[in-house]
Amino acid sequence: MPWSLATRAGLALSLAVALAPAPASACVTCGAGDPTLTVMGAEPPLAGRVRVSLGVSALWDRVGDVSLAEGRADLALSVAPTDWLTLSASTPLVLRAVSEGPHGRFLTVGPRDTEVRARVVWLRDRAWAPSHVFGPTLGVRAPTSLDHADGQGLLPVDAQSGSGAFAAMPGLQYAWLVDPWSVFVSATVTLPFAGRYADTPGPSFATTTAAQYRFDRALTVRAAVDTRLDAPATLAGRTDPRSDHFSLFVSPELLWSPAGDWILQLGVRVPVLQVSEQGREEGWTVRAALTVDAEL
Repeated sequence: MPWSLATRAGLALSLAVALAPAPASACVTCGAGDPTLTVMGAEPPLAGRVRVSLGVSALWDRVGDVSLAEGRADLALSVAPTDWLTLSASTPLVLRAVSEGPHGRFLTVGPRDTEVRARVVWLRDRAWAPSHVFGPTLGVRAPTSLDHADGQGLLPVDAQSGSGAFAAMPGLQYAWLVDPWSVFVSATVTLPFAGRYADTPGPSFATTTAAQYRFDRALTVRAAVDTRLDAPATLAGRTDPRSDHFSLFVSPELLWSPAGDWILQLGVRVPVLQVSEQGREEGWTVRAALTVDAEL
């Protein structure tokens, strides 16, 4: 029996739906040509990438009879308008508890200094999915923190949530990306200017060398070695020897992607070497962060 017109139309529609191509799943990381999971600030260059990160951490520090414990939340945003330029900004919110022995205890909550950076790609071996990426970073730290005071005036500088000073932060950054391995190296100089407090931080030089291994598209192990050399701060026109300090940290981390363009970072930062004239001692830092990628 010949089929009716309605039956033939229904069969044609069903066949068209069945043969229609399904939308391909895509991700920003795949668009960069490399499946490497990266922490904030180490992502491969990709025009149109937007990255948002929220991190929480806890740390402690001690100099003589002054001890400090701090919890902080860092909100960071980066935008790549082109393949050779990435712009980023981060604003921390800190909860700081300071004990100055017989001088008192202080508890402050507020925003810390905001950092704005531009990362430029000078050299790379190829335009898409590069294995070698090198270029400078240019940054500024702005004193967006609030002044904390009590009935007797401003609290000590150690109890303030920020430095109160502008700082220039030039640096260099290199990445080697050969899946499943990757290596990231960076060096940054921080040059503070006189600020609104009696203490002006001294210059510092920091480096990071990190290596990663990707087990699959969802799991990566990362290990970093961080160093920082702090020159003495200036206090009322004189150098403060308490802040003259060299430190070396080892940071094992786990990067996990529960879904495309989502990266969960878990890690610790362990001090393994510290050199200080006044016995400054930095403790462990425990950190967790969630980073999400999107496209413009």
